[in-house]
Amino acid sequence: MMTFAQNWKPYKIDDSVQVSLPTGFERKDTLGQTLINAKSSFGNVLITVSPDNPKTTPDIEKETHLQKYYDDFVTRIKESSKDGSILNEKDTLMGKLHVRDLTLAVDSGSGKQLRNIRILHENSSTYTFQFLYQEIHKEYADPESSTFFNSIKIPPDAAIQTQFTNPENTTGKTPTENNTLYIGIGIALLILIILFFILKKPKRD
Repeated sequence: MMTFAQNWKPYKIDDSVQVSLPTGFERKDTLGQTLINAKSSFGNVLITVSPDNPKTTPDIEKETHLQKYYDDFVTRIKESSKDGSILNEKDTLMGKLHVRDLTLAVDSGSGKQLRNIRILHENSSTYTFQFLYQEIHKEYADPESSTFFNSIKIPPDAAIQTQFTNPENTTGKTPTENNTLYIGIGIALLILIILFFILKKPKRD
């Protein structure tokens, strides 16, 4: 049986989140965002950390606000890929924190690409975890994807209150009122799509 996680090592993104990554990953802090990418044997790991922007981030002070925030985020992901479709979308818990999981399937005509995504708003930032792979490699990519998502760790004392925004650091509007949300998210996702197509050829041992 092939071992997929032997070269994956824990990495502390910041004080809020730790994750395991394949060796040789790259981290770039630019335009107020953190971008992390790494190549596994059959896919690519992409992580984006976007701090709340007082000019665009809505006031999230209830669980219903958080769910609406995730709904809008998923809408932007869908809009960033005109040929994409959302699969297996669900809300789930990571410890006591609420996250949104989904898969974005994109058929570019040269084979379907799948992108497993987890969205987490925590400690005044939005973390987007992605594992991208070609559908033809699904049998081998799925264990790597599971290794990645199961490795995401948060402080044991993190509670849902840490997912809410501070009113002085937001627009003061609820997610339904803010029409300028995520102006930079489409750009960031476009960068990640480009990275995916650059790195998509699987590496074999």
